[in-house]
Amino acid sequence: MVCSEILLPPHAPAEYADRQTLWNAVEKAEQHPKAQLAYSLDFALQNEFSLEENIALARQFLLDEFVSRGMVVDFAVHQPDREGGIQNPHVHVLCPIRPIGLDGSWGAKQHRIYELDENGNRIRNEAGNYVFNAVPTTDWGRPETLEHWREAWAGLCNAKFVEKGLSVRIDHRSYERRGINRLPTIHEG
Repeated sequence: MVCSEILLPPHAPAEYADRQTLWNAVEKAEQHPKAQLAYSLDFALQNEFSLEENIALARQFLLDEFVSRGMVVDFAVHQPDREGGIQNPHVHVLCPIRPIGLDGSWGAKQHRIYELDENGNRIRNEAGNYVFNAVPTTDWGRPETLEHWREAWAGLCNAKFVEKGLSVRIDHRSYERRGINRLPTIHEG
């Protein structure tokens, strides 16, 4: 690990910049012992950029795309030492699923929308419980949001390639979506 940081939106409590304090608060906010606490994602850094350029680019991406949405971001940059092999610099990201309210408290992950009958009354199921749909309070877990993040990361990297006068480009789309008849390789981390 060559870099480890926590990025906070302006309304987050300053003490959440401490990893132990942050994740203890995340766990404390949950009621259910099997609750999902965080989104986890990884993304590759580019061998064509220096370590400093990669870290700056990753930080910019996380601030622009995650923190600007009110997300807390805990990230670490890894640059495995590969003797004689291809370097594999990458970023690991953890973001609490719960948004932080403007008052600094943890918000709800979802809210309930109850199903109603033709008279506007809540419908009960066979067990006598009200029937509802759980609706996320953010768009962070939506496939469209992930697609946007993937495209934004490719755009940042490609702009940096242009800035450095390199002809290299990356594309966030699969081979299939790009019309390339080739099997993808399996990532060997």
